[in-house]
Amino acid sequence: MAGVLWAIFLILDIFQLGDSTWIKFFSICLCCLTALFGTHTVDGKLVAAALCLTVGADWFLLVRDDHYLWGIGLFTVVQLIYAYRLCLHRDKLISWHIFVRLLALGAAILIACRGDWIKAFAVFCFANLSANVHEGYTGVYPGSGDSLTILTRPLRNRFGWGLFLFFWCDLCVGLYNLGIFTSFTRVGMWLFYLPSQVLIVLSQELEKGDMDEKTI
Repeated sequence: MAGVLWAIFLILDIFQLGDSTWIKFFSICLCCLTALFGTHTVDGKLVAAALCLTVGADWFLLVRDDHYLWGIGLFTVVQLIYAYRLCLHRDKLISWHIFVRLLALGAAILIACRGDWIKAFAVFCFANLSANVHEGYTGVYPGSGDSLTILTRPLRNRFGWGLFLFFWCDLCVGLYNLGIFTSFTRVGMWLFYLPSQVLIVLSQELEKGDMDEKTI
């Protein structure tokens, strides 16, 4: 279903055939609803919470296209949840990723207070890029990097690829708000965004131990 919606709004956007806002929003709501069915574990609850907040952020940034501080704030919490989730399953303390995201939010708020929401949103997106790409890399390649290790950890791989696509989405959003390559980034942000959310939902730990390094 998500794939069909993805194809529809991409066609609408590429050929400028109509407004795809509600189709995009419905596709994210569908991801959220799917995530809510996987709340049997702590990990499942984390993903579901992140998707619920994502719906809220998209409501402000996509549907209403106002209250940008609320949208950026909610997306920051989403990113913090994903950073915590990765650290949790790698038996590591909360890393510098959380600091980067809080710093990004602070910088965006300061710029927004000066009345420049476009630059604020762009700064927020770019500040999250390095953390997203690093988390995506460690999610896809959680161990030594050999092919056997990668193939036997499908849940974490999906999460890693989801964050990696999220990185490209953030890049497109940042460039679009700065007026760079707008013809591509206008489409590219959602080209990467919905697949990233689908992969993150599919990475939910439905049974305890699915993402445990000792059992995979």
